[in-house]
Amino acid sequence: MHSDRGLDRLLTFVDAVVAIAITLLVLPLVEVLAGGRPERDLVGVFAHDAAEFGAFLLSFAVIARLWWEHHRLGEQVGAYDGAFVLVNLVWMLTIVFLPFATQVVATYGRARLAVATYVGTIVVSQACLSVLTLLLWRRPGLRRVGIEARQAAPWAALATTALLVLALVLGVAIPAVNYWALLLLFLSGPVERLIRQRAERPVG
Repeated sequence: MHSDRGLDRLLTFVDAVVAIAITLLVLPLVEVLAGGRPERDLVGVFAHDAAEFGAFLLSFAVIARLWWEHHRLGEQVGAYDGAFVLVNLVWMLTIVFLPFATQVVATYGRARLAVATYVGTIVVSQACLSVLTLLLWRRPGLRRVGIEARQAAPWAALATTALLVLALVLGVAIPAVNYWALLLLFLSGPVERLIRQRAERPVG
């Protein structure tokens, strides 16, 4: 376990990385108008580069959601260890990679490898959040004073991870589904309740 200042620096570093990554998403949109006088009117720009704008909005929402989940987890953290730092670094790697994965979506559209790259990155990112939640749940020393195990239960994170893995399989296996598979996340609430009920069911 380490100092409070060290934990503050870690969480601040995470927030800074997310802020930079989410800002990088807009750079391809800026390049759309780069190079002097545009050849098309503004309506034409939006129409012609709709894939760029769509990928930007999707990834903005994805990164914002991942950050929010990490932020909520951070509210329960009171200390950290080597494993906690390592998983955070891997999580930040996925966030930094997402702007590139976004350009893959804008450039290659619904190609299976593009779907695998984009959704796969989100899966790994969410899996890291699940591991962080499990660490917090299983290691009381990492939790803030007053945070009980039931408050740090990993069921929501695990439900989301399971749905994203299913979305990855469906999106890659069925070309017509592609990124629409991410809509499975709307089922995270019912799946979480199901997992929670099974996990908390008395044995015997």
